[in-house]
This record gives sequence, structure tokens and C-alpha cells, in this order.
Amino acid sequence: MRAVHYVQYVHYVHYDDCSTVGSTSSGYPRHLRLRSSTMPERVDIAAVVLAAGRSSRMERHKLLLPLGGHPLVTYAVGAALSSPARPVLVVVGYCAREVSATLPAPDVTVVTNAAFAAGMSTSLKAGIAAVPAAARGALVMLADQPLVSARFVSQMLDAATDMPEAIIAAVYAGQRATPVYFPRALFDELQAISGDEGGRAVLAAHPERIRLVAAASPLAGTDVDRPGEYEELVANWHRYSQLLEG
Repeated sequence: MRAVHYVQYVHYVHYDDCSTVGSTSSGYPRHLRLRSSTMPERVDIAAVVLAAGRSSRMERHKLLLPLGGHPLVTYAVGAALSSPARPVLVVVGYCAREVSATLPAPDVTVVTNAAFAAGMSTSLKAGIAAVPAAARGALVMLADQPLVSARFVSQMLDAATDMPEAIIAAVYAGQRATPVYFPRALFDELQAISGDEGGRAVLAAHPERIRLVAAASPLAGTDVDRPGEYEELVANWHRYSQLLEG
């Protein structure tokens, strides 16, 4: 098995928006903390959480913004950790040191993408390259989707276990989105993508492989790209966070 080194930092120009904002608690949200007595049996599928983008449409780095008392990035990573997926690989790039500092070493493996500015494809390729040889596939997640629950991640992994050569994609109110499971047979094709895409070309090339898993609520697919979206999430957090408890 190819070894993956823990955090290898690249030197970046420090931006003001790399600092955390407001008050955040140490550790992970209560409903996402690991409980050894209740953890489901692990599967040989890796989780790849993409957390390298610059958040160009936000005034500050969105993954470090506080949400329910914790940095936003901790929700997607915590959902992966509370699922059967192993290992959990988190690809960082922009604000790499600060984002990595929020992650629970050694529970996650941090993969640094020095080419993050060239688009999402570079982060996806970095994450896929770090998947251990023993894993039969990878579930690709986005770090800016804080309402994707551990239960839903586990449902997707169940589907991938039942259909290991299929592409398993999440669907929210009829709209296909992430997370997406890719079998190892498609890893070479993922390594050939370029630009700011996260595997759309591979899905388009293999429609016969695609199987969908529907989320119970369309809100589960909420991502945070703009200040207004973050503000709405914070304002309604008490209601939205109940999706994570189910």
C-alpha cells in the first residue's frame, strides 16, 4: 500500500481571510463525534473531502466561518468520520495551515494540493491519487456542504457496497449533486480531467453506470458559496441542524 504523508505544508501568501471568525469550540459537533461503541462496520471505500478552494465569492474563507459554534469545514469532515468510510482524506490548498488546524489528527489524512488555484479538478486528482491501493473506490464530498449527514453518507456507502462498479450520486429534489462515489475502475479517467470540475465529464461518459441515492430533504444538499447563503444558514441553524440528527 502506498504511504500517504500527513500534512505537508506549502508556503502561501497569508491572506487576512484565513483566520477563523467569531467564537468556535474545540472538537467536533456533538452529533458528529466518533463513538467507538456505535460506529458501523468499516468498508474498503475511502472518503475524499475537497477543502482546497479559495472561496472567491466570500469576504472570508468560508470553511473557517463559524456555524453552530464550530468551523464550517468540520461538518462534512465529521460526517465522513462518523460513517464507515476509511480512510478519510481531506484535500486542502487555500489557507491550508488554518483549515488543517481544525481537523482531528490522526483521524484524517490531510493531502495538500499546491495547484488548487487551477480548479477543482486538481484537488480531486490529488485526493484520488492518495486513495490507498486496497480501497475499491472513493466517495467524493465537498467541504462546503455542512448539512450532508453521517446517516446519508452511510446510505451512499451501502449503495456502493451493493453496486461496487456503479457511480453512486446523491440527488436532492431531483437534482444530481455530491457526494459521488466512483469505483476504482474510473480512477484513471478522473486523473485525466482538467479545469474547474469535479468529475462531471466522467459521469457524462458513463451514464449507464449512474445510480442515484435520494436525500430525505432537499436542504441536505445546501452548499455555501455566497455571503447570503451563509447568513441564511446561520439564521436558520436551529432548524437546519436537525437534519444532521436524523
